[in-house]
Amino acid sequence: MKNFIFTLLLTLFLGVTASAQATFDVFPDTVSVSAPINLVDVEADNQIKNLTNANRTIKWERTVLSISPDTLKTQVCDPNACYATWIDTKTFIIGPGATAPMIVHLLNNSGSSANAVVQLKYTDQADLDNPQYAYYIFDASLVGTHDQLPAANVRLFPNPVVESFSLENAEDVSRVHVFSHEGRQVAVFEASSDASYSLTGQPAGSYLVALESKDGKLFQAVQIKKQ
Repeated sequence: MKNFIFTLLLTLFLGVTASAQATFDVFPDTVSVSAPINLVDVEADNQIKNLTNANRTIKWERTVLSISPDTLKTQVCDPNACYATWIDTKTFIIGPGATAPMIVHLLNNSGSSANAVVQLKYTDQADLDNPQYAYYIFDASLVGTHDQLPAANVRLFPNPVVESFSLENAEDVSRVHVFSHEGRQVAVFEASSDASYSLTGQPAGSYLVALESKDGKLFQAVQIKKQ
């Protein structure tokens, strides 16, 4: 009887351990691109890798967290195809150990400056409790060879966050935006050199902190966890 109970507990433990292991990876999880103001199609890309020796069926879901002008469209390309701008979710199969590209397009036919932050949520359809998120930041406002975004070297700490977080190397930050994974902006702060940014009252979970430069452009994003 004791041997049976031990075997049962060991099986349950191994099952929990196996289920907690990631079956795929998306890298990098944040992509920032800058482009000339007259470029109609701005592309941001990263990769997804199958970490197992079996086929995985992956579902992606798009959420546009921020876009300006709000008439612009985005488009997602997965390993199967590039989809129409109104398609927000699809699934694809990635083979054992394979690596494949993921591409998000910002279609800027406005003739003016544009910026956007797009979230893709990735879920293994055999492991629904462990999604991964990737963020694609677009800035299409360059009008000369000397235009550039601030360096994306701002450090956020602590992470995970208990009640609040601070920023280091943040001289070029004017505002701090916090988004939930559902696509809601849950907080926005005016930046200051000695500020501490509070998430008190927000539920535990994952968030995106997007940093806005002094000329109104989003130039860096950091995923955080609130305990």
